[in-house]
Amino acid sequence: LQHIGLPMFSPTRRPKRIYQMTHGVLNLPRNPLLDWMFGHSLINCHVEHHLFPFLSDNMCLKVKPVVSKYLTEKQLPYQEDGYLSRLQLFFDRYQELMVFAPPITELVGVQ
Repeated sequence: LQHIGLPMFSPTRRPKRIYQMTHGVLNLPRNPLLDWMFGHSLINCHVEHHLFPFLSDNMCLKVKPVVSKYLTEKQLPYQEDGYLSRLQLFFDRYQELMVFAPPITELVGVQ
């Protein structure tokens, strides 16, 4: 749900990594069960995880306020959304996002 519906980029006109990550990823709210099962990086620190993929879950939580502040100051999006909003988007745009979506190889640039 965290990548669905966000802009994807062409392999030939790919922007800098920081633009890819800030436009193509979002954080969801903390949830104790999901934090325990999957860690913080996959749910509520997803932006940080994509910017710094080798940081531990605990470090992702620590850098989250710094990353948020930096992106806001640089007028880059720091995207956050709720579970119900993401689910609603998924249901509302299911045909577009899932049925008529191009093959994954087109989206990730694998030929």
